[in-house]
Amino acid sequence: MKLFITKKECFLAFISCLCLVNLNAQSIQRSNVPAPNFEVTGSIYPWEVHDEGIDLILDNMTSIAGINSVYLIAVMHQEHRPFNNDKLPGTFNFIHNPVRTEWDAEDSRAYFKPHLESYGRIKPLMSNQPWLNNTDWLKIVLDKAHGRGLRAGVEVSHTYIPVEVLTNHPEYKQHDINDKTVDRPCTNNPEVREYLLALYGDLAKNYDVDYIQTCMLLFSRSDDPIHGGTCFCESCKHKAKSMGFDMEAAIPVLKDNPYAQPQLDNWRNFRKACTTEIYKLVTDKIHQENPKIDFRLNDLNDRTSGLALEELKNNINSVHLSTHTEQNGYQKSDRKSRIATTKYFMGNDVPIIPGVPTRLLTTVPIVKSSIKISVDGGAKGIGVKHYDGSPYSMLRAVRNGISEAGVPGFTPITGMEVEEMTLSGYNPDKFLIEQCVQTTGTGTATSAFANPSGLYTIVVSYADEKEGQGNLALYVGGKQKATWKLTEDVGCWRRKTIPNVKINSGDEIKLIGMANGSESARVDFIEFIPQAAPEKGKKK
Repeated sequence: MKLFITKKECFLAFISCLCLVNLNAQSIQRSNVPAPNFEVTGSIYPWEVHDEGIDLILDNMTSIAGINSVYLIAVMHQEHRPFNNDKLPGTFNFIHNPVRTEWDAEDSRAYFKPHLESYGRIKPLMSNQPWLNNTDWLKIVLDKAHGRGLRAGVEVSHTYIPVEVLTNHPEYKQHDINDKTVDRPCTNNPEVREYLLALYGDLAKNYDVDYIQTCMLLFSRSDDPIHGGTCFCESCKHKAKSMGFDMEAAIPVLKDNPYAQPQLDNWRNFRKACTTEIYKLVTDKIHQENPKIDFRLNDLNDRTSGLALEELKNNINSVHLSTHTEQNGYQKSDRKSRIATTKYFMGNDVPIIPGVPTRLLTTVPIVKSSIKISVDGGAKGIGVKHYDGSPYSMLRAVRNGISEAGVPGFTPITGMEVEEMTLSGYNPDKFLIEQCVQTTGTGTATSAFANPSGLYTIVVSYADEKEGQGNLALYVGGKQKATWKLTEDVGCWRRKTIPNVKINSGDEIKLIGMANGSESARVDFIEFIPQAAPEKGKKK
């Protein structure tokens, strides 16, 4: 089939020009953790690892949400974190970060240790912050995750070259039809292409990644040449000419009539061909370094950008769907159709992992509904979007939702919402978008234990606020099992673990909170995790 409508015979497809190369021996030991039957992925940012600690993050991800696959955003676009939406009410801060309430991610910085000898003229830029620049955050996440038997990967986010580099080298930039530059690199520029392949090759060759995920922004999302469509740069003109499309001659025609044919179809097909080519070059480079790495497309539904899934069926190993719109507070109707459309193009053998938002205005019913729709639609996993802005209640909803959707291997969380217990001195409240209770003096929450008698680990979710040092105490069957002072003064949610507690069915569970200063002894949830009974003859 011809890419372009011309009187001359269509040139040979560029795909046939790709060279096959021998696989290189790997220089690092590979863990090769197998993909779970149902993959629950979660993203991690380097500043989170610095602030919360990777062990605590993985504890929370796995034990609360049932996450079995994590990935570090190793090249991150410029964005305020946690994500805020200007169209939504409220300001959203980090929920469980003890160091900071927010962070402005720098523009397209690398949070791993690049092997600079692999790069050409363009090289990765590291963070300007010494505390981020001096550590290989990717290796920390991979090693810790693999040590727990988790699948672990890496993501190259939307933008991969900082704007400051593009400003110093305008020849790298995309152009609109009026020759105005756009702050987005063009992969038809040889040096940009060389950098992109070196970046993915570096991650594949020198890191123990099970998968590499990307949501690269290539051409603009507009396929209208007059209204924001790109690219018409010199590199694209040269590339188009080699492919049999005279872009130079098409430009004045499209300026006069943006619907002119065959010029419009030729330009759109050129974008599709170039997008397909760069993805094939990237995936070939990754699999050249390690054929076992899963290339995962983070699909932003950018069909108007030139992304043609049907052309990449043999290159994409799995698809993550960026379905985040439920974070606006309502169930989006296109989740089912997006999964079905992706399956139509990719077939049944390519796992589809839709994102499920757990931040902003999302609710527990929305999380569960999104998971149910995804599972019923044939999804092979879900992505938690994103841990840094997710209250513990939304993370609990993930695991409970997967269990309720009938996915084997995921047990629901057993526990008590403190605001639903019998309260005295405690009043319903909200802290960092988490529903909870608070007291200005002494508050008591009680309820009868309705589960089977046995040995349990109890986990209490509470807030340790600033400007005060309150106190919490837990009683089971009238006996105190734990008491702790709220002395961290971190202004975020924490979890207290009390192991090996014998509880009889019907026992009273009582939580007493004492306020101090501005700290109101806020609590949210009491979880009960069944423990195996100790063997006879052995002490607890």
